Amino acid sequence: MPERNPLTAAERSRIGMWLRLVRCYNLAMRELSSSLRDDCTIPQFDVLAQIRRSENGLTFSALSEKLLVTAGNLTGIVDRLEKRGLARREVNPKDRRQTFIKLTPEGEKYCEELIPRHEKAIVELFNQLGDNTVQNLRTDLDAVAGLLDSEDR
Repeated sequence: MPERNPLTAAERSRIGMWLRLVRCYNLAMRELSSSLRDDCTIPQFDVLAQIRRSENGLTFSALSEKLLVTAGNLTGIVDRLEKRGLARREVNPKDRRQTFIKLTPEGEKYCEELIPRHEKAIVELFNQLGDNTVQNLRTDLDAVAGLLDSEDR
């Protein structure tokens, strides 16, 4: 049997950090998904929330950058939101190759009800964490995101 390359304590610690991040994400998503279950999926919610933040709608490309998914993955989500009357596609009259995804009036109304309810679920999920813990996590996670988002990697 070939000898394995042993990890240092620091390397094992980084792997443990990764596993904890993944576990926390999965546990939080399970809770938040169940809070939205009757209304929409988390990916549908994410699309609606991003579109709502944009005054003129978003292209598939811009939306995929914000959500860190491929534009192809968004097609089915947007199709389902369109079928429900919550979103619509609008071709850019100045550049017909470009399509914007926008909320319908029904989608706006839906978001006005759903987003505050989802925000409340997030607050309740993490309400037992102290303010210092929350601030430290935000700072530390910003550092991780900066490292991962760095183009110098």
